[in-house]
Amino acid sequence: MMHGEDNALALPQRHDFGTGLHGRPLLGSLYDVAKREKKPVLIDMWATWCKNCLTMDVTTMKDPQVVAALNGYVKIKFQAEDPDSEPAKSIMRRFDAVGLPTYVILKRKN
Repeated sequence: MMHGEDNALALPQRHDFGTGLHGRPLLGSLYDVAKREKKPVLIDMWATWCKNCLTMDVTTMKDPQVVAALNGYVKIKFQAEDPDSEPAKSIMRRFDAVGLPTYVILKRKN
């Protein structure tokens, strides 16, 4: 599932969706980076068990044209190893993700 630029989601109000390693907010910093750098955000939701996710990483995401097209994005890889557990469940629900891989493009409203 991919939200393309034509149907891009605007950056929603900042929401951290809990904490990750070392008590750092999950995803919250992407809003800060996107705002500071005035760049859109690409969230790549994946898991180690997802064969299509792993294939995309070594094929499509390595393609020079794709790399060039995504050069102006803040890129976030979000490991949703167990989509039915938090915090993956809330994040996937927020972006209407029904499976993996899921790619979401967020743009700031001007």
